[in-house]
Amino acid sequence: MKPNSLYAQLELIQEPLDSPIQTDYSIARVWAGAKRRLSLVGEALLTYLCGSTDLSVTVKRDLRGNTLFVAYDPVSQQRRTFSSEQELRVWVDQRYYQ
Repeated sequence: MKPNSLYAQLELIQEPLDSPIQTDYSIARVWAGAKRRLSLVGEALLTYLCGSTDLSVTVKRDLRGNTLFVAYDPVSQQRRTFSSEQELRVWVDQRYYQ
């Protein structure tokens, strides 16, 4: 292995295709994929530990078959139930101005 090839590998510098060190770049591809996956796992772990601030909405049906929209705001820890999507949208818009 040439000294320059190790530097190229560490810096993810691509050498010409006719270079005899083409197999070394599979390590760089594997490492890039591993970093991507590790980043996703890290983000998921951070969200799990810190909690999400995103509003969650669940659509349910009552005993009569009516559609209900149950919204939970983790910031204010409010859970509200709405009988129409329009009511839900109004509440979502207004909660940012309170």
